[in-house]
Parts: sequence; structure tokens; C-alpha cells
Amino acid sequence: MIGKLFILNLKALLSGIFRIGSGKSGKLRISFVIYVGLALVLSFFMLFYALFSSICQAFFDSGLGFMYFATLGTLIFGLCVISTMFAASAMVFGAKDNELLLALPIKPSHILISRLMALLASEYGVALLACVAAFLPWVAGGYATGIGIVFLVLGTLLLPPMALSVALFLAWILSSVSTRLRHKNIISLAISISFFLAYMYFYMNLQGYMNQLMANGQELAEAFKRAMPPFYAFGASIANADFARFFIFFVWAVTPFVLALMLLGAKYGQVLTSSKGVPKTAYKERDIPAKTQLRALVGKEMAKFWSRPMVVMNSSIGSVFLLLSPLALVPQAGIMQQIETFSQMLNIPISVMFAAILAFLGSANTLSASLVSLEGKSLWIVKSVPIASKTILQAKIITHLLVSSIPCLFASAFFSLSGSAGDALLIFIVPQTAIVFMANLGIAINLFFPKLDWTNETYVVKQGISAMIALFGGMALFAGLGILYALALSSVLPATLFLWICAIVFAIVGAAAYSWLMKRGAIMFSELS
Repeated sequence: MIGKLFILNLKALLSGIFRIGSGKSGKLRISFVIYVGLALVLSFFMLFYALFSSICQAFFDSGLGFMYFATLGTLIFGLCVISTMFAASAMVFGAKDNELLLALPIKPSHILISRLMALLASEYGVALLACVAAFLPWVAGGYATGIGIVFLVLGTLLLPPMALSVALFLAWILSSVSTRLRHKNIISLAISISFFLAYMYFYMNLQGYMNQLMANGQELAEAFKRAMPPFYAFGASIANADFARFFIFFVWAVTPFVLALMLLGAKYGQVLTSSKGVPKTAYKERDIPAKTQLRALVGKEMAKFWSRPMVVMNSSIGSVFLLLSPLALVPQAGIMQQIETFSQMLNIPISVMFAAILAFLGSANTLSASLVSLEGKSLWIVKSVPIASKTILQAKIITHLLVSSIPCLFASAFFSLSGSAGDALLIFIVPQTAIVFMANLGIAINLFFPKLDWTNETYVVKQGISAMIALFGGMALFAGLGILYALALSSVLPATLFLWICAIVFAIVGAAAYSWLMKRGAIMFSELS
């Protein structure tokens, strides 16, 4: 039974990517998903490989080989905890199918184990990428030993369960606290953004930490040994082929996971059947002003958007960065100096750099590419209301614009303070055309690749094929435009003029996509079921 439940959980996870369909269209979709998946795996692998290639020789030549693998262990552990904590909160403590499963002759312990296995499967994917990326420079540098390789494999297998035990503890706290508070969505969103920003801060300063470690190796190594003994034992056992250290790491890894299984297994029946209420709000009678159809639909879309923290985090992270981007202007941050240096190297005006950065951040939002799919099984409700399909699509476009354009205007106002009027126009208009372009294109993509039978909306915004196309397609588009200008057009076309041409193209394509949505797109939406 556990195996069947595990397979069902994996199928639900994979089915969250897209609706496969049949025939030629279904095969094309599968091929595209495979291509996007491989591109995603390769990009993360190259990121990890670049990191470990840059520190391998320096660590081992300075006698700090254990720190190489301690860094690997810390990276895997942190990524697994962050990527699993919110999924564990939804799947283990707040799943929607508890009543259905309990109506069947299935033990609560079997439900728990199958869900934990699904979470571990996702963690092992991250661990495998990072492990291979660290393994290759280690072997190529001639530092590897047979026992070390065995310990690396075994240690990598033990890291995800240790991370899962911590993620479960944090998920339990998050679930217990958030379900008893009136504004739980705001709190969950704040926690999500805090974790994400903390991780980004650590990653952006990782190279500085590595340099500091190599400059003050022995002192910091001793401090690391005292502060993070599990990862010290992990690194020392692999680098030095130390059996005793590996046993210590084994105990650190297995003990919390076994305790988590025992505690959850004993009480999981109560977890599945518990009813978690929130403080009731006293009813107050008030008049509700009349609204147009479009305004009412936009209000509904925005209310649904803000009530789902994971949707906000995964579909609108560009807006978070746009709101934080003015901090780059603070001299102490050091970011502005890097932008100016890069601008001088490429011989590009600083206003062009600002406009391009803001356009990239604004187009990183994939909300519009998920709004149709997020209707889910309740699609019939909005379709049963006497409202034209094109009005529904217009509301979704406006929702994306509100979420993306307002933070972008805020950021543009700061970055245009020190420039001329022409620079200000560039910084304001170019990012907005990119946002309009992505808003309309995202809805169109989602109509071609809808996913309405999801069990968790996180699947749609994190793994949905529409979101993937919008995210990686946008990245590829901006990277391609940058490469095109650098290699072919920089000698014949000023950067400012090139960016204005891009803005015109964005506006034309966005308008064409909007026209298509109001005609053929509205018909496709009305035919969805």
C-alpha cells in the first residue's frame, strides 16, 4: 500500500507539470517538457560545478579539504530544507485529500510514509546534482580516494533525510502558527520572502566567505567545527577517509529522522483529523458599492492571488526584487559600483543598464502564465457567470500588470532621479513594454498548455509547463537580445536606440497577442473544461 501511495504522490507531482493530452499535440508537449527539464537541470548543474571548481584546489592545497565537502553538505542541506519546508507544510500537515484517504482502509502511518517518500524523492534530485558537481573537480584534481568516494555516496544519501527532519519541524511550526492566526497568508508570505532573501544574500556573498576562509583558514575551520559538527564530520570523513567521523555524521543524520518518524507516526492520525480554526471576525453590516464586471473580476483575481503565499513567491518574485532594487543605489551595498564598472566595460550608458535590469526583473514574473490554470476545478464557476470570456481574460491581464507594473514604476522612479528627461523616459517606458509583452504572452501560453486538474496550486506555478515556458523563454529572449547586440549590432547601433527598438517590438508583439486573446483566445477559454 505504501508503494502504491508513493506512486500516486509522484504521479500527482509530475501531473502538476502539464496536461499531457494525446496524439501529436501530446507528444510535442512531452518533448518540450523534457527539453525544458534538461535545460533546467543543466543550468543548475553548471551553477554548482562552477562553484566547486573555483574552490576545490584552493581548499585541498591549503590543507582544508574537509571544508570542500562541508560546503557541499551545507549547500545540500540548506537547499533541501528551503525547498521542502513549505511543501511539507502543505502535503504532510495540510493536505486536501485527508478525508478521502481516511475513508479507505489505509493506515495513517502508510499515508505519512508515502508522503515523506515523495518529499525525499524531490530532495534527492537536488542532492544528486550538487554531489556530481562536487565529485568531478575532486576526482579531476587527483584528491579522491576509494573510501572517500564511498563515504561521499553514503553521506549524500543521508543528507536529505536529515534535512527533511528539520523541514518537518519548521513545517509543523509554520502550520500550527499560521492556521491559528487571522492573517496567516501575510505571515506565510513574509516568512517565505525572508527565507528566500536570506538564501540569496548568503549565495551572493558566498565567494567572499570562501576568500575569507582561505585567508584565515585554520581559525575559521575550528570555528566551523564547533558551530556545525554534523557538516564538519561529513567533510572530514570524505576528505580524510575517516571512519570515525563518518559514524558521527551517520548518528547526526539518522537520529533526528528516526525521531521525526516516531513522533509523527504516533500522532499522525490526529494530524489528519484535526480541525484547525482561526479567530472569528465579528460580522459588520456594510454597503458594497456596485462594480463593473471587469473591476469585480480583477478584485477576485487579486484577492485569490494574495491569499496564496506560495503562488506569490513562485510567480511574482520579480516584483520582490523590483521593490528591493532601489537599495542598489545605497553606496554601502556595493552593487552600484559593479553596475557602473560593467557599464564602462561594455561602453553602454548607465541609463540603458538600469532600463535593461528593470525590464528583466519585470519580465521574470510568470503570474499571467498560470492564471488560467489556477482556476482549476472551479473553472465552471467563472464560466457559468454571464460574463464574456474576453472580459475574464482582460481581468487576468490587468492582474498581472498590477502585480508587476506598480513595483516597476516604483523602482523606475528611484533609478531615474539622477538622469536626464530622456534617460527617465527610457527607464520608465522600456520595462513597462516588457511587462505588457509578458502579461499578454503568458495568458496565451497558458491557454495552449492549461493544467486544471491539479491538487495543489504550487504545482502550477512551480512546475507547470506554461510557467516554465514563460520563465525560461523570457530569460532566453533577454539573453539572446544581449548577445545579438554585443556580437552584431554594438558597432553600428547605439545601445539607447537598440533598447528603444526592443521596446517598440515588445509593444507591437504585446498588442498582437492581446488582439489574438480577445478573439481566438476567448474562444479557446470558453472551450476549456
